[in-house]
Amino acid sequence: MTDQELKFELSGWKAVVVIVVLIAALGIRIVSMGDKKNDTKLMEKVKFELMTEYYPSDVEKLKAAVATGKNDEITKVTSSVLTTKLRIKSLKASYSIFDFSSKGKDIIVKVKYSLDDQFGTRKAGTQYYRFENGPLFNTWEYKGKSFAFSYWSNFI
Repeated sequence: MTDQELKFELSGWKAVVVIVVLIAALGIRIVSMGDKKNDTKLMEKVKFELMTEYYPSDVEKLKAAVATGKNDEITKVTSSVLTTKLRIKSLKASYSIFDFSSKGKDIIVKVKYSLDDQFGTRKAGTQYYRFENGPLFNTWEYKGKSFAFSYWSNFI
């Protein structure tokens, strides 16, 4: 077997074409992302999904505190649960600009959030969700969880 060397050279007009294509791809990526913090329908759906994730763990914490029988522990956990507020710090959507179908658009939503109680921030994080957006009446249908890669590559 022989070792083969692969050479890839760009010069002149080929280099200019590659640079233009890369700039165009970056521009398309930026154009296909948007801030959705003012979209109240989407905000409601995202808050619902986040709450369904953390409420069951709150119930488990309460059960564990009650099982200990310690009043100070029960009071602390109850106070934390009752004062917890979900704060959406950022809500952005990634659209596929090459999707020309007449049905709803498949959109990846990136949400940065925190759960704050009277003691401070309980939890902070970033979640990615897949939604379908119906163009008529601005309807949002939850399709499931997603990933950062899907969010960043959704312009294709």
